[in-house]
Amino acid sequence: MEYDLVVKNGDVLCFEPDSLGRRNIGISQGKIKVITTKALRGKASVDAGGKIVLPGFIDFHSHVDGKEFSARCLARQGATTTIGGERSFDGLAIRSIQEKGFLINHGFYVSHSFTLRKAVGISDPYQKATDREIQNMVVLAEKFLESGSFGIHFGLELVPGTSEKEIFALAEVAREYGSIILIHMRKDGFQAIQTLEEIFKVAKATGVAVHILHLMYMVGFKGIMEKALSKIDDAIEEGCNITADTGLYNAFPTCIGSSILDGEWYKKYGETVSIKNLMISSGIYAGEICSQGCYRYLRREFPNTLVTVSVLDEAEIPKALKKDYVFVSTNAADGPHYERIGHPETAGTFPRLIRHYVMEKKVLGLSEAVKKISLLPAKRFGIQNKGNLKEGCDADLVIIDPEKIRDRADFINRGDPNMPPEGISYVLVNGKVILKENQFQGINNAGKMINY
Repeated sequence: MEYDLVVKNGDVLCFEPDSLGRRNIGISQGKIKVITTKALRGKASVDAGGKIVLPGFIDFHSHVDGKEFSARCLARQGATTTIGGERSFDGLAIRSIQEKGFLINHGFYVSHSFTLRKAVGISDPYQKATDREIQNMVVLAEKFLESGSFGIHFGLELVPGTSEKEIFALAEVAREYGSIILIHMRKDGFQAIQTLEEIFKVAKATGVAVHILHLMYMVGFKGIMEKALSKIDDAIEEGCNITADTGLYNAFPTCIGSSILDGEWYKKYGETVSIKNLMISSGIYAGEICSQGCYRYLRREFPNTLVTVSVLDEAEIPKALKKDYVFVSTNAADGPHYERIGHPETAGTFPRLIRHYVMEKKVLGLSEAVKKISLLPAKRFGIQNKGNLKEGCDADLVIIDPEKIRDRADFINRGDPNMPPEGISYVLVNGKVILKENQFQGINNAGKMINY
């Protein structure tokens, strides 16, 4: 038999059961048809040259939302699928992806905080929804879920006016549709622990599947991470259906006008934190440390300016990674994102995971780490036929050189936040080679719109 494409001479990482060994992969019509030790014939071939062949990485929490530059940054670090919609729901972008395809596969959540509230006429993030507005949001959420949205996103810290009644009503909708809710906790820093109880209450009362977003950015402080993980452990033991994710950096991005930086924001991070822990990461002042005057000016005149908040303890990352229920997310393209602007998570997260936490620190084995960015999120979020290398799965593949793979993106005051990584040899989306040795191959529509 002749296949459309053969990937040969690669050490193929498979799951269920876990195995890593020299195999050839036959691909036709965008699907994996066979994985074998036997020689295969193909109309075209990719010689992996003894490098490791992995399932394409799943970026299940991003803000790419159809933006080509952001998608290119993700593809360069091995992402073949992304899910967005947490900040907006761009109908034109969605239609374009449906009709023309996209660089990588793309799906969407529906955002309670930034889509549903806006749709029912709520523009003030500090305003609670009325009973009628909640009911209208319920009707809209049902339509989104029926149309293939992967779940409902709540940005509680960014929309402080969100009431418990809003959360419960929409959590019930998600449960009825067998979908998940994603929650950005109501508080971060030393105040975060007490807000976990709100999440557990929803999970226990409704039975909905809950995913807690970016633990490192919310509770990445000495003593706080352990407490948060312990509480999540207890909630799971009590029957709550909970997973979480973490980023891999010691500073998080946000817009300077967000409620995260309201008032005396620095006090929630400890006595040593001040305005000097804010670095401006977009606009004409990009790369500068913030001053009080600049803070007030940008909050008033340019509230969408991206800033990087350096308050986290990198030593807390392994504690989260060691939990089976914690995946790894990129949070890609949060805030303004364009060349030389942004946060290194968009270009470096997945190579960083493998280089720092598998190859160097040995916090995880390779299979454990890759599952956190492929198989586990695919199962958790209902992403069909992805996240694994087996017959019948979509042919989304990444070929890496384990000796060379490393992230090169850095914070804007030290380097380029969008610098491509090293050691990603090939990226295939639905059986098409979109990237070879950091060079795009001119195929910009290999990705498809994916639905729940």
